[in-house]
Amino acid sequence: MGKRVALVLGGLVLGAACALAAGRVRAQVAAPSVPAPRWEQDCEQTHGVEEARAVAKARGESGWELVALDAGVMCFKRPAPSPPKPADPWPGY
Repeated sequence: MGKRVALVLGGLVLGAACALAAGRVRAQVAAPSVPAPRWEQDCEQTHGVEEARAVAKARGESGWELVALDAGVMCFKRPAPSPPKPADPWPGY
């Protein structure tokens, strides 16, 4: 019986010593959330390679990115413009 008590107490002492050696555990602080980017999407039906090439070139020059192509339907995306900021309620006099 005395041997069991000594083993339990030895385990507790060893556990406490390991905890002290490891230091305190600190919670990680989450970074402030960044709003997800907003996107505009548009799809267009094309008929043939030449028309698809022309559409892709025109859209690319105006900032659109091709994201999908299926059965002649080309889908594009680009970053949406930022919503306007609300007017300052203080007139500033």
